[in-house]
Amino acid sequence: MARLRPGVSHGVLPHRDRNLHEFGQKAGAGQIVAVSIIGSDKATAGFIAAQQVHEEANLSGPLPARILRAAQFHEFVGQLLDWQQGDVAYIPALPAQLVACRTVAEEVVDLATDPGAPAQPAPGTPIPEIAGPRKEIMAEAAGLLGARRGIKVVGVDGSGMPDAEIAASGGFLPSAHAKLAGPTFQQWLDAQP
Repeated sequence: MARLRPGVSHGVLPHRDRNLHEFGQKAGAGQIVAVSIIGSDKATAGFIAAQQVHEEANLSGPLPARILRAAQFHEFVGQLLDWQQGDVAYIPALPAQLVACRTVAEEVVDLATDPGAPAQPAPGTPIPEIAGPRKEIMAEAAGLLGARRGIKVVGVDGSGMPDAEIAASGGFLPSAHAKLAGPTFQQWLDAQP
C-alpha cells in the first residue's frame, strides 16, 4: 500500500468511509469500489492528497475494496470555466491526461464485476489507473471550451496551487501500467451538443 501521511490518524476510518463500510455491510454488499485520483500517492497537500487518506481507509475497512485512480475528467474543464470571475479565466497551463467521465464509469463497472480482480491489491501491486489517450495541457483544453462559451482563457503557471511543482513535472500523469482509453478532449468536445 502507498505511504502513510504524517499527522493523519490512520487507525480510524474517516466518517465518510466508515459509513460506506457500515451501511455496505448492513445492505449485504460484497465490496466497495471507489474512484480516486491519479497521483494521490504523490500529493502532499490539498484535495488530491486527501484522496490517499480515503484510499487507505477504504482498503483497511471490513469490506473488500477496489480502488480505481482516474485522471481529471473532461467535464472538469467546464467546472474550471464556471468558477471564473469576470471575462477572463486563468487556468493552470499544467499537463493532464484528461479522460471522459463515461470512460471512467465504464471502467469502474468492469472493475466491480470482474470476478478475477483481487478483492484487495496485494502489497506492492499498483492501484489500477485510467486516463485519456494522450497528454494535454489543461489551459489549452480550457481554451477550446472557452472559445465555444465566449470566455477568454489565459494559461498561468499554477504556482499558487498545492503541489504545483509535482503537477508541472508530470507527477499527476498516469503511470506506465495505466489503461489509456476514450476520446481526446477535442473529440469529446466535438461530440457535445
